Amino acid sequence: MRHLHTSQALRVCAIVVLSVLLWLEPASAQNVVVNEDLIFSYVYPGVPKEIDKSTAGSAAEFLITGTAGDEVSITFTLPSYMSQSGYTMQVLFPQTSCALDSSSVPDQSSPPVDDLDPYDVITYRLGSAGLTVWLGGKVIPKLAQPPGDYTADIVITVAYTGL
Repeated sequence: MRHLHTSQALRVCAIVVLSVLLWLEPASAQNVVVNEDLIFSYVYPGVPKEIDKSTAGSAAEFLITGTAGDEVSITFTLPSYMSQSGYTMQVLFPQTSCALDSSSVPDQSSPPVDDLDPYDVITYRLGSAGLTVWLGGKVIPKLAQPPGDYTADIVITVAYTGL
């Protein structure tokens, strides 16, 4: 990872999705692909920054595929802090920071299912092109936040419900 150090800004790199857990049901298999990491880019010390779930190229994007019509439950395990070289920065996921779309042409700017709480279990059916899930977040840097590339893991668990 590159480290950018300036007196005006610090670079907060993506919250890297390192762990994707998937429970596979023998009768129906799902696959999860990480299309985008959650990226905050430049963040200024003492100035919170939020990435909305509708921000293409910055919001996290996951694609869940499987048999059309299958119902899945989605659970996120979300970090409270990002870190780099022993320093931490608080990260929050507001109650409306998740959205999804099961249409054949997902629309991140106007998803049919919006303002979901990522701390709740989300249950939905896969469409013919799967299910696209977007996640935004917010970082709260300290006034004297050291510069660097801060990262944390977001874990998404997808389970076939059998329905």
